[in-house]
Amino acid sequence: MTEAVQVVTDFWFNTLNRNVLRAPKSSDNIASKKISIKSGMRLIKLENRDFVSGRMPSETWEITRDEWNKNNPPKE
Repeated sequence: MTEAVQVVTDFWFNTLNRNVLRAPKSSDNIASKKISIKSGMRLIKLENRDFVSGRMPSETWEITRDEWNKNNPPKE
């Protein structure tokens, strides 16, 4: 999964030219949280959100293009 995240995140920043990537997720999704940490994202918000299975604690993770490219230089 980490490899796919790297490809998609690089596309988001360096092909689509977006400045920020934010990823909301269930607080209970430990595997997804680990991927966010490994990708260099930071936790910016905790809140309760509605999911298919009901209202649950949620986290929003974020990384900027500059932060991403500092650790993952664009391929030429």
